[in-house]
Amino acid sequence: MAAHLATYVHVHTPHGTRVFGPGDVVPTEVAALITNPEVWADQPEPEPVQHVPDQEPGDSWTLPQLREYAAREHIDLDAATKKADVLAVILAARTTDDSGAHADPAV
Repeated sequence: MAAHLATYVHVHTPHGTRVFGPGDVVPTEVAALITNPEVWADQPEPEPVQHVPDQEPGDSWTLPQLREYAAREHIDLDAATKKADVLAVILAARTTDDSGAHADPAV
């Protein structure tokens, strides 16, 4: 069950600032970045910690495992909510990292 915001918040991620407000769906990995408990109309339920396999992310991983991996690796999933989309964002981020290029020009 998703938690609901009582007000608007600006969330700073490694890939930019995102704005969420009442009625918006806040992805779990973004909700984890919101540290002020006063902005929530109701508190988000913490997701159980997922075991992340040692191998490369792939089709055999569950959606919670992919989300945990993305959070651990600071990969912004943006609006990706489906498993295939989340995996595609992760693989694209890994390809960018492996090539030596960075999406963040400050790096």
